[in-house]
Amino acid sequence: MNRFKDTLKIIATNWVHFVGFYVTTYLSLILFKLIGLEGSANEEWTSILLLSLLTIPLLFFVYGLRILGGFLVAIVFLDILGFNLKSTRIKLILFLEWILIIPPFINWAFEYEYWLWITLSISFLITQSLREKKIDKIIKSHLATTESINEQ
Repeated sequence: MNRFKDTLKIIATNWVHFVGFYVTTYLSLILFKLIGLEGSANEEWTSILLLSLLTIPLLFFVYGLRILGGFLVAIVFLDILGFNLKSTRIKLILFLEWILIIPPFINWAFEYEYWLWITLSISFLITQSLREKKIDKIIKSHLATTESINEQ
């Protein structure tokens, strides 16, 4: 039962990706405007700096809902598989998740010239490293509990 709770705690750490994606999208829009990428070059600064704070969630939930849903299903499945098989190799598991999930996004970036996929892929790697610290605490807590039970 304790293992199940720990797995749910690990899965719950995925919220950090959505915050990371939001921040990355906002900063990417600013970067794309600065370097003059097509599409963002015609946007006004007020639109990018102010309106995008509201339109980014719309972008995610209208355009990207299926993509985010697929991403979430994939990351949850890989978390369950990875952390129940070899929970002590946190960094390796998180890196393998990143390697397994990003190829379609990199492909779409070049196929559709939608460069946000590149910055979101980098964001995903960064948020995976942020998750590492949280997951390490969860696993250490689980190991400490297991050791104390074994000693009794």
